[in-house]
Amino acid sequence: MRVSKLSPLQAFFYSGFLSCAMPLAFASVTAGIAQAAPDQPSKDVQMYAVGQASGGTLKTYQSQLGFWFDFREPYALDTSQEGKGTVVLRNGSISTEAIGSDEPAPVDSNVEAQHSPGDKITVTRFDNPQRLSARQWAEQNKTQSFFDGRQSDYRSYSFAGQPAVSYSWCGTGNCGDSVIVPSRDGRSVFVLSALYEYPGNAVRWDFKQMIGRFRLTQ
Repeated sequence: MRVSKLSPLQAFFYSGFLSCAMPLAFASVTAGIAQAAPDQPSKDVQMYAVGQASGGTLKTYQSQLGFWFDFREPYALDTSQEGKGTVVLRNGSISTEAIGSDEPAPVDSNVEAQHSPGDKITVTRFDNPQRLSARQWAEQNKTQSFFDGRQSDYRSYSFAGQPAVSYSWCGTGNCGDSVIVPSRDGRSVFVLSALYEYPGNAVRWDFKQMIGRFRLTQ
């Protein structure tokens, strides 16, 4: 798999990462829904179609893991690993072969670039018994956070009502943009990531939209 180092132009990720956060008109959708235990996946997926847009139907998903978010088709939700702490979003229109040029588009371009088969958005919950801050957790759990692979310094945010950190990174197999945020009670940490093969992949723009519609329920 080809991995391209991220260019300095990736400053856009730090300067505007959460600027797309939008008021949620549908917060009441999730009211009153019981939260299942993390190791007991709910049999019925809590998903609602809440609108239409040029990007496809906007759907809301509430996870038993303690969060909910909106996403648009053609992204499809994979909850097969939810009992182990992870939910995944993949673009269902992507074939098994990469689409587009092998050369990454400029990361500051407003034009969506190519997709790759490995592109995905993930949300994973980890235990945080010591109630570490987002930065402390990232520093002490580098295998899960890829904190050592940062392409620039991290940035601190108030995200979903909690203090969080975000950064871009590259590993041996792919690159990613990540947000790390603790739960409301501090006993868990959520890692939201866009994983991609090329710095210009469109999943990065989609990720920015998705995290603007992410909320904690625990």
